[in-house]
Amino acid sequence: MQWIGALGRLTLGFPLYLYALTLFTLRALSPWQAGRLRFNLASYRTLLGQLIFTGIDALPVLSLLALGVGMAVTLPLVLALQSLMDPAEIIALLIRVVVYELATLLTAVILLVRTASAIVVDLGGMKLHRELEGLEMLGVRTHTIFLAPRILGVGLAQMLLAIYCAALALVSGILLLALVEHPGYLLFLEDIARAFQPLALLFFLTKNLGFGLLMASIACYHALQVERSPTELPQQTQRALIYALSWIFVFNGVMALF
Repeated sequence: MQWIGALGRLTLGFPLYLYALTLFTLRALSPWQAGRLRFNLASYRTLLGQLIFTGIDALPVLSLLALGVGMAVTLPLVLALQSLMDPAEIIALLIRVVVYELATLLTAVILLVRTASAIVVDLGGMKLHRELEGLEMLGVRTHTIFLAPRILGVGLAQMLLAIYCAALALVSGILLLALVEHPGYLLFLEDIARAFQPLALLFFLTKNLGFGLLMASIACYHALQVERSPTELPQQTQRALIYALSWIFVFNGVMALF
């Protein structure tokens, strides 16, 4: 009978977690509180700092990995399929594989490892040492200063970095292909630029913005679950990474259906 109880807890845990996370995110991102605008100069400073940490500081490692994708995926994919498919079909496959899947997931995993864990440690440490409680007693709106800017910053950084990663992976692969094979492959760059449709680009941006908002919300949510023991901090960090990675792949699968 124990397995029935475990199955029931698992079945109920999934929707309850999603419900709690959704309410937490909506509350954190709500621009109004008590009938007045919540965001202020401190919020924008936190947002800028989050963009710098999440976006600019991640450029070196993301650039290296994007170049690797260009050499390991873009280049051999074109060489392997040029005798089997038309150039238009090859370009469509490149966009599907490199842009919509690899660049998005690669960027999300990098930000998950770098940023989500840092958010849990930072906010969880403040919660553990009762710094957030002290600020709230002084009238400081902690959701406005510490939660919303982080969630929005990670979402915007994921969107911008995914564009950069996709462009670098495609361009580096085509340039290397033109260098080692034939300069005529440079025409692929113009064809790729023309192949993007406005609706597909909007879908790509929305998907990456959702990825960033999702992982940042999960990180903030688990950071605020830390209560009294220092051992809760690594536990919540681990849970945040596992849940965020799982939900990213679930979200990616749902988006792939569209």
